[in-house]
Amino acid sequence: MKPERIAALVLRWAWLYTRNLPEPAGGDRVAEIEADLHDHIADARAAGAGDRHIAREIASRALRGAPADLSWRAQARARPTAKGAGMHRPARRSAVRVALVTAGVLAIPLTGMAVSDEVRWSAADFVFAAVLLAGTGALLELALRRPRNLVLRLAAVAIGVAAVALGEADDAPGLVLFGLLAIAAAVALTLRRRVRPDPRSG
Repeated sequence: MKPERIAALVLRWAWLYTRNLPEPAGGDRVAEIEADLHDHIADARAAGAGDRHIAREIASRALRGAPADLSWRAQARARPTAKGAGMHRPARRSAVRVALVTAGVLAIPLTGMAVSDEVRWSAADFVFAAVLLAGTGALLELALRRPRNLVLRLAAVAIGVAAVALGEADDAPGLVLFGLLAIAAAVALTLRRRVRPDPRSG
């Protein structure tokens, strides 16, 4: 697995979530990420890291950074115009739903650690899982609220595929299951959009 190949996928993701943003914000963001990827690969190779290891590092960084990318896009879009307070209510409800689901899922391994010595999660494991769950949940919430936006559903599928690949590489069935669920949710949203078209289009 070549790190340049993973870096190209990360750049495609950057082009997707900066799409239709006012310049120079989008172009600057992509250029910044491209330079960071180049430096990451060069520094890791200089330190003696193998291509497979570098590729996994880049994929992991992209997964963990996806929520921040979406948050950055939301802020970039909000800068030109100020919206009323009423517009933020759906976002608050979505945030509450995502937080509740994330807390509920993380409560499972936490309970397992309390009743069994076979379940062993570190603080870093909980942080990584929380970021992954909350980020994907926020992405799916946005896709649900914007059914015509194909980019959001594709992003959810991309995160799911990356999670499955990382889970297979690290022998982590939970990560594989999460990736499959993310893909299934994105597909379900697509089918929902086809079965229930926007009434305004009629």
